[in-house]
Amino acid sequence: MHLWRRLFPQTLKYRLFSAFAALLLLPLCVAVLFLFRHFESIRQQDMMERMSERMQQVSTSLTDMMAFAYKTHIMLNQDEGLVRIIFQPDLYDPLERKKVVESKMSGINNSFFFHQTELYFKLIDLQGNVYTSYAPMDRLINSQEEFADWKERLEAGPYAYQWVSNDLNDVYYGQDGKLLSLYILLDDPQRGTYGLARISIQVQEWLNSTLKNSFTNQDLLIMNGDGEIVTQSGENGLNLALFRDRAASEGAKGYYKDGSLSRLVNYNYLEELDWYVVNQASLDELLKELLRLRLLFFTILGILVLVFVWVTFFLASRMTEPLRLLQQGMEEASDKKLRVKIRIGSGATREVLSLGSSFNAMIDSILELIQKLKQEERQKQAVRFQMLLTQMNPHFLLNTLNTVKWMARKEKQEPIAGICTSLGLILEASLNSEIELVALEQEIRLLRSYESVQAFRYQERFKLNYELDPGVSYALVPKLSLQPLVENAIVHGLDSCTGDGLIRVSAWPSGKRLILEVEDNGIGMEKAALKPARRSRPGIGLSNLKERLQLLFQGEAELAVDSGPEGTCIRISLPLLVATPYDGKGEDGRVDGILGGG
Repeated sequence: MHLWRRLFPQTLKYRLFSAFAALLLLPLCVAVLFLFRHFESIRQQDMMERMSERMQQVSTSLTDMMAFAYKTHIMLNQDEGLVRIIFQPDLYDPLERKKVVESKMSGINNSFFFHQTELYFKLIDLQGNVYTSYAPMDRLINSQEEFADWKERLEAGPYAYQWVSNDLNDVYYGQDGKLLSLYILLDDPQRGTYGLARISIQVQEWLNSTLKNSFTNQDLLIMNGDGEIVTQSGENGLNLALFRDRAASEGAKGYYKDGSLSRLVNYNYLEELDWYVVNQASLDELLKELLRLRLLFFTILGILVLVFVWVTFFLASRMTEPLRLLQQGMEEASDKKLRVKIRIGSGATREVLSLGSSFNAMIDSILELIQKLKQEERQKQAVRFQMLLTQMNPHFLLNTLNTVKWMARKEKQEPIAGICTSLGLILEASLNSEIELVALEQEIRLLRSYESVQAFRYQERFKLNYELDPGVSYALVPKLSLQPLVENAIVHGLDSCTGDGLIRVSAWPSGKRLILEVEDNGIGMEKAALKPARRSRPGIGLSNLKERLQLLFQGEAELAVDSGPEGTCIRISLPLLVATPYDGKGEDGRVDGILGGG
């Protein structure tokens, strides 16, 4: 513990740094790390969704190709001319027969012009004559045995067709790889079985066509149920043993993460073909950009932390060193019988310099008072204390009101909280001495805040009506000019009124002047003067307002009072000034008309 205190003394400088580190640096690092992990999870989930979309695209394309093959079989059976040639080949010249059949197959293929992968037809009639829509690798020979073999196999099977996923590729100009072929008998209700059709798809050609517009860095492969690769794009990095385990446990469709190979794997099983369509993506490639971004960010963060530590110590030293000198001077004051002066360097902050100057001035004053009137020492100190109190920042009142407001809300005293809010707005406006003129709508907001306070006090014994011309909403008026007039109307005119009090606040333009008017239905100024005073000090509302109007408008503003036995009306006439952002753009052109604009 002693070593810890020597390394980190319990001084303001180290406490400031510890607070910054605990409340800013540490939460920032934890938040960034959490965000990176969250972003990594989002990226991985996004990649899985894109892989699923690609898998769905491939599966849909393959299903479409198989559907086209079935549709081709229907078109072959519906072409009467083709059926007659295949059913009775002896009635036609061999060359003419071959030419017509190939033309028919070409026409069927062309009807699928919007499909990117070509279908390859091979037809065998009852006599073993072979017709193809492609140039075969070998010379065509009589295939009557092949026809008989397939007829027997298909008639014995559960379906009148059979898909062969690894059929021999006999296309002369075709790509490497096997064919996906549909073997199906050609039947006619009147003629019966009259031939065999093989409708084939080059799997590699289909795969390249399907993936040619794909820009994702993913590897796709198709393999059969025995684990043999039918076709693939990219490298095959599949862990076959793990894949079989996951496929057995998750079913015909699923995805998983291969941690040993750092890969995401998505697969779909096609039962009709006994094929697995497998999509793979490297996690290293997926997260490479994120890792670079993380490294760059933490490098920059480390540099910023070092700079922050240095700047924090530097600023803390600049702040605490003058305070240490001030503390030392205060500790020496009693020992040296107040014969001490604090010398603070010019690099200190304004507040510390002010403290040092105030301390030196205080010491000088105390010494002078001791020398002159020791008997009045206590009285002088009390006066000095009162002087210091009067120099306190008035914003303390705002903070206090805010505290009361939240305490009231905590206790569910909403009226008290509302009063604190309204009073805070009025007090804040009164403390802002830099602004003397405000827009009329802002002055009305302050007046409404005052109204809410007085309404609570007088229990709704009076009512304020506002008659304001919209064209003067942004006209400039002296700050807090209407509030003292309304206050006089409430306190002096309506306080003793037996009926319901009514105060009317009006504002309208008159040429190039703005007219403000506050009128009440109270007892009048003469009767109010006869009442005993409720305050120990005289009222300053009207006199203060008259002086402010004189200072602000140099005699161009007027304040008139018209009081009778049943009410008082106070009218203010001052130059019509519009706030700059709204000059020449009054609502519905009304201010423009007032100022003589076009």
